[in-house]
Amino acid sequence: MSNKNLIAVFIAFAMAVWLFSGELASNIVIADDTPLLVASGDIPFVRVRQSTAEQRRITLSVNAQTRANRIVDVKAEISGRIVKVPGIRGSRVKAGDLLCKIAIDSRLTDFNQARAELKSAKLEFDGILDLKKRGLQSDINVAKVEAALAASKAAAKRAELSLSKTNIVAPFDGVVESQSVEIGDFLNVGQNCVTLLEIDPILVVGQVAEKSIGHIVQGGIVEIKLITGQVFEGVVSFIARAPDSITRTYSVEVSVEQPGDNIRSGLTAEMFVPLGEQSAHLISPASLVLDDDGVMGLRTVDQQNIVHFYKVTILSEDAQGVWVDGLPDSANIITVGHEEVFEGQNVKIDLTPLGSFVKS
Repeated sequence: MSNKNLIAVFIAFAMAVWLFSGELASNIVIADDTPLLVASGDIPFVRVRQSTAEQRRITLSVNAQTRANRIVDVKAEISGRIVKVPGIRGSRVKAGDLLCKIAIDSRLTDFNQARAELKSAKLEFDGILDLKKRGLQSDINVAKVEAALAASKAAAKRAELSLSKTNIVAPFDGVVESQSVEIGDFLNVGQNCVTLLEIDPILVVGQVAEKSIGHIVQGGIVEIKLITGQVFEGVVSFIARAPDSITRTYSVEVSVEQPGDNIRSGLTAEMFVPLGEQSAHLISPASLVLDDDGVMGLRTVDQQNIVHFYKVTILSEDAQGVWVDGLPDSANIITVGHEEVFEGQNVKIDLTPLGSFVKS
């Protein structure tokens, strides 16, 4: 037989053996009808970080906004021409500081005249009383003089008030938000001089969902963080008894004393209401996975190098990572390879620290 024929026979024999062996392999079963699993490669490696739970302060985060404690339109109680406007827009004022000055005109003269008439009426009343004691005056004359004295006192008081009201002063410490008049303007009774804001204390107002409103206590201490990065502590000063009819949320106000000169009304803020302490793990958010049912969790490795899946809840997050609940107090968390392994799988572990996540 030639060499070519020998090669052809050998190839045909090898193909027959290969086909026959494949058919046999497909018919091999375990006694309990479970297909035989044959390892196709080495046990997979995963990188693991050993994590221990820590006591973490749990807070309720509430979106909020700063608001002036009081906003008042300071108005004129008498009419007249404006001669001074010390309360210019943007200025800080103390209670009693002059905001607008109305011309005195004849008010000082009216006041002096009223005082003189009051002095005369009092002298007349004292004289009548002296005569009454000696039986030289009737009760009717005494009553008339007494009424005249009371009228003089009232007139003097009105003249004094009219004179004092030419000075429109700040009712409290605050900031002049707007200035409605200029020197030379004529101000009628009830017209606005300035708008005054009280920003010390300043309010931080947020809306709290009905499921969380029970965690907030009147007088409780709340941490406030402004969008500017400033952090304050405030006291819960008001909790609404009735919810918003549309959002079903409750208004909560926190009062912050002495917030400083840079504070403004209308700044975006965040309230952190303390809810107590809870055991939690600090992890990298990249370690989180979803199981087949879409449940968020973490894959860990036990002492026998078997993979387990734990459902976790995110409690809070910061610059270091994410704080989660749901793991045992000590856990070997898979940080690399967690998406390629499954529950119950045997793995080999690498404890080399992951450079992109360093716990402080």
